[in-house]
Amino acid sequence: MKSPLLHAALAAALCAVTTRAQDAVPSAEVVLRELKAGNDHHVGKKYAHPHQTAERQRELAGGQHPHAIILSCADSRVAPEIVLDQGLGDLFDVRVAGNVAGDAEIASIEYAAAHLHAPLCVVMGHQRCGAVTAASEGGEAEGHLPPLLALIRPAVQSARAQSGDLIENAVRINVENVVRQLRASKPVLAEFVDHHTLTIVGAVYSLDTGKVAWLQDSPSTK
Repeated sequence: MKSPLLHAALAAALCAVTTRAQDAVPSAEVVLRELKAGNDHHVGKKYAHPHQTAERQRELAGGQHPHAIILSCADSRVAPEIVLDQGLGDLFDVRVAGNVAGDAEIASIEYAAAHLHAPLCVVMGHQRCGAVTAASEGGEAEGHLPPLLALIRPAVQSARAQSGDLIENAVRINVENVVRQLRASKPVLAEFVDHHTLTIVGAVYSLDTGKVAWLQDSPSTK
């Protein structure tokens, strides 16, 4: 049950998002189309390199208004600004091995949704993910890896029941699981999703082609 203080804070955040939307902020659908176009640039190696000027840097010194949140793997080959052809201030990046959503990642996404009013969150996994591969292997993980791999293992278990490549299926299922987790995350993200001020979608990046495959579980991804 929400406390009156928390309810008031959420109401204020939702009001701020609505007000900003009325000020011609792009919708999640428009932003998603822009990201798809940016990925096409990456695939064709014909980059627009938007918002990468000294003027843009100076403009952002006073504040940020990213139009998308990207929860992606920390893998060095999957840099969101490059694979989606975006620039300074365009994306709020949350990067962690295996694109999992622990408390720190969810808190970061909540901040971007509630305070920066980003209308779209993309959970982006990638082909041959090392974290997913590690989660599929037996043996004892070292250091701080066990809790992270534990978040991925449900996807691996589901993938074992499917035909096809185990890791490829587990990468996709892991993204789907995280999308569902974020959409249901209370008290903040679920309320934003319910009020249609935040859209959360999944995607998988191909290391071979550079293409992002958008998971088709929402009309917004079509």
